[in-house]
Amino acid sequence: MKFNQYIILFLSLFLSFSCGKNEDVDSFGKKEMFTNYADNLILPAYNAYGTSLSVLQTALNDFKTTSNLTTLTALQSAFLATYEKWQFCEIYEKTDPANNVMAIENINFYPTRVDSINAYIARNENTTTVIKSKNKNDKGLPAIEYLLFNRTGNNQQILDRFTTDVNATSYKAYLTSLIANLIEINTTILNEWNTSYRTSFINNVGTDASGSFSVLVNSIAQRADDLKRHQVGIPAGYSGNVATANTYPSASQAYYANKSIEYMLLTLNNMKDVLNGKATTDGKGLIDYIRTLNVTSTFGGNLADDILNQIDVCITKVNACGADYAETITTDKAKADDLFLETKKLLILIKVDVPSALGVSITYTDSDGD
Repeated sequence: MKFNQYIILFLSLFLSFSCGKNEDVDSFGKKEMFTNYADNLILPAYNAYGTSLSVLQTALNDFKTTSNLTTLTALQSAFLATYEKWQFCEIYEKTDPANNVMAIENINFYPTRVDSINAYIARNENTTTVIKSKNKNDKGLPAIEYLLFNRTGNNQQILDRFTTDVNATSYKAYLTSLIANLIEINTTILNEWNTSYRTSFINNVGTDASGSFSVLVNSIAQRADDLKRHQVGIPAGYSGNVATANTYPSASQAYYANKSIEYMLLTLNNMKDVLNGKATTDGKGLIDYIRTLNVTSTFGGNLADDILNQIDVCITKVNACGADYAETITTDKAKADDLFLETKKLLILIKVDVPSALGVSITYTDSDGD
C-alpha cells in the first residue's frame, strides 16, 4: 500500500513538473508572435504588392491603347509604386510560398542583362512562357525598370522604344509578359499563404529547419545578406568581403530609375519594423523574444539593442551617400566603403548572433565567408 502511495506521489510530482515546464516554454506567446507576423505583416505586404501589380497592369493597358508621354509617365509611376511595395515582401523570401517559386530569382535579381533582353526582343522571344524560362537577370522588376527608364531621364527616348523603334511591338510584348509573370507569381504565393501555409507557420514554433523560428531568422538574415552584397557591395566593387580594383555602379538596384538609396532605406526601415513585429499596430516580434534571452552580442552589448542600433547606423551611412548611389561610388567611394563596413556588422549580428541565441541554423548557403 505504501509502495503504491510512493508511485502516485512520484507521478504527481512528474506531471506537475512537466506541466510547469510546458507553460514556461511558451510563456512568451510564440504563436501570438507568429500570428502577428502572418496577419499583420506578411499577408498585408503581399496583398499590397498584389494591389500595386493590378494598378500597374491597368497603366500598361492604357499605355498600349494610347502610347504617349502622359500614359508613359503614369506607367512609370505605377511601376515605381509596385517596386516599392515589393521591398516589403522581399524579407520573407525563405517562407515556403516565396521559396517554392524562387521569388528573388524571378522577381528582383539584378543587375539585369540589357544586351540579352534586347536580343530576345529583336528575335520576338517575348511570350509569358518564354519569359518564365529566361535567366533570372532577364526578367522581373529590374527588367521592367530597364525598359521604362534611362539614366538621362529622357522620356521621349523611352517612348520611341515602344512606338517608333523597329522592334516596338516586341518591346511592348516583352513588357506585357514580364508583368503577367509577376502577377502569376504573386497569386501563387498568396494562394499558398491563404490555404494551408498560414496555419502551419503559426503553429510550427520549433527551432528545427522547418520551424517558423528558423524560417523567419533565415529570411531576415538573407535580406541582410542581400543588402550587404547586392545593394551595397557588388556595385562598390566588393567580391564577398574583399574590395577589388573595379567598381560596378550600374549593378546597383534600380540603377536606371535612380532609386538605389531609397530602396536601401526601405530595406533597413522595414527590417527594423519586421524585427519589432511592428505594422499598423505594434505586436510581438523577434526582438521582443530575443530580449527575454538577455544575450550579449559579438560586439559586447545587449543583442536586441545592438541590432536595432546597428540598423540606425546603417541608415545614417546610407543617407551620407546622397541621392545617387552609383554617382557616389564613382565620385566619393569612401562613403560606400563606410556603408559596406556597417552592413557587414549588421549581418554578423543577424546571421551569426541571432541564430546562436535562438538555437537555429542558417540553411541557405553563400561563399562570402561572413
